[in-house]
Amino acid sequence: MLTAPIPRLLFCRLLTLLTLVCALLGPLLPLSAARASGDDYPWRTDTTNTADPFGFTKRQCVSFAAWELYQHGHRISNATQHWGSAYHWDDAARALGKVVTTRPKAGAIAQWEPYEKSTYYPPTGGTGWIQAGGYGHVAYVTGIYSDGSVRVEQYNLFGSRSYSAMRVRAP
Repeated sequence: MLTAPIPRLLFCRLLTLLTLVCALLGPLLPLSAARASGDDYPWRTDTTNTADPFGFTKRQCVSFAAWELYQHGHRISNATQHWGSAYHWDDAARALGKVVTTRPKAGAIAQWEPYEKSTYYPPTGGTGWIQAGGYGHVAYVTGIYSDGSVRVEQYNLFGSRSYSAMRVRAP
């Protein structure tokens, strides 16, 4: 059975109407908590303390960093490449021929050594400090500010095995 094609003018009007409806109603539709916070991590509710497909414990900073790298086309494996704890990531990267630098870049991994501190810029203004734990810390860099500070996304900075995003001065 053949159907008549939709005339081009009618199609354009329907598309325009659909675009207008989406523009008007889009802000009224609820966003999921994951989308609103930027947390697209697939194991955000996992409570098993098991390994992710990259060989890291779920809901830890290293697992989230590996997930973000994977999302951006860079798959890493702890089992075969021996990334280890967060404080090993700079050495593991060098051993694999990756560039390690103190110059921030979006899409890179920020790394803190055990108990290393760095400046934190709360959304309310001023400055504070964050400090890595005994295994160090890694976070995914999502943006660079003109003063050289960075926006990072991460898991488990505060020991709660949860997502956070913040502006910091990367170590």
